[in-house]
Amino acid sequence: RRRDFPHVAEVFKDKLPSNPDPNLEKIQLKHLLCMSSGFGKALLMNADRRPGVGAPDYEKYMMAQPVPGEPGSAFCYSSADSILAAHMVERAVGKRMGEYLYEKVFQPLDMGWPLWEHDPQGHPNGGGGMYLTCTEMMKLGQLYLAEGNWKGEQIVSRDWVQEVSTPNFTFEPSAALWHVGYGYQFWIPMEGTFAMLGLGGQIMLAVPEMDLVVVTTADTQGMGGAEQMILAAVREVLLKDCFPENDVEKTTLPVLRTVFEGKPCADFGKKYPLLRNKYGFTWCGVTFSDADQKGVLSYEIEGRECQLPFGIGHLEEGEFPIYKEKCASSGAWMDQNTLFIFCWLIGESVASIRIRLYFSEDGLTIHMNKTEETKYNEYMGFLNS
Repeated sequence: RRRDFPHVAEVFKDKLPSNPDPNLEKIQLKHLLCMSSGFGKALLMNADRRPGVGAPDYEKYMMAQPVPGEPGSAFCYSSADSILAAHMVERAVGKRMGEYLYEKVFQPLDMGWPLWEHDPQGHPNGGGGMYLTCTEMMKLGQLYLAEGNWKGEQIVSRDWVQEVSTPNFTFEPSAALWHVGYGYQFWIPMEGTFAMLGLGGQIMLAVPEMDLVVVTTADTQGMGGAEQMILAAVREVLLKDCFPENDVEKTTLPVLRTVFEGKPCADFGKKYPLLRNKYGFTWCGVTFSDADQKGVLSYEIEGRECQLPFGIGHLEEGEFPIYKEKCASSGAWMDQNTLFIFCWLIGESVASIRIRLYFSEDGLTIHMNKTEETKYNEYMGFLNS
């Protein structure tokens, strides 16, 4: 069903500068909801709001921004889009978002009044900053899983639930793992699912086919690739029925996608000596081949030199060192210091090993995690040079 969405310039006409960007008049609420406003960059993010960027009037600040892109043509994640969308709702209903959501959603779901970040003029932050418990996040997920119905009462329109969880944008292979698409304020992490992905690992994932809602709360800020690790573990442990164990081909397995495109802070080819540890790892290093778009993780454990090849933008098949079990691995830079390697075990085991390498001036820090229950115990925990 076609919807008529209001235009930003019309709603905020009292905040327009004398010469607004011509594209500003083209921005509609729907563009804000699916992060395609045309502003072309992330605005009013946490790092901006804390020092006071845009204060005290976010509406006036945003109306004065250039709009280099055609609204609706390209995805660009920005807290400002969500903030403006929330302000548009406030003007339409004549209430602040906190009051409106409490009346329409929070109170019927018995969620109470959430602690919520507000801007300098007292508007709740439509782009985040809401503190919820796991139970409260589960309730929101269940509400949308049930197509807006809660205990027999239609809280949210069924049509709207279907609309917001349908991708408006699907991403190219260069996007991060699990980000298949984006709807109206909902991520589409895997086909047939939708999710709220909050800062630091606050995740609500809904899987309608399995009538399943999964929620995590965490503090992963500064840990490159952590969100991908959480969602990968959810897929392996809880969604394994969606992926038959006897049909685990490498073409069906997710591939890590590069998030950081700059020059990594790492000394390739160097053997970083490791501090004494209980499993006998003595050194570790990484090499890359730009021509083949692959890398090799090399290390020594208990006197045995090992190599694990991994693809860049694709899965590289091989045998996992020492265990000689068939595997398929990919790697990606999450930032200039962090290399994340994801290795799928596709032989006797159906599991994964995840290795995060953090390179700095002080050396190398390695964090390893595995989902195989009976073997690979040495691939758990931290190593330091």
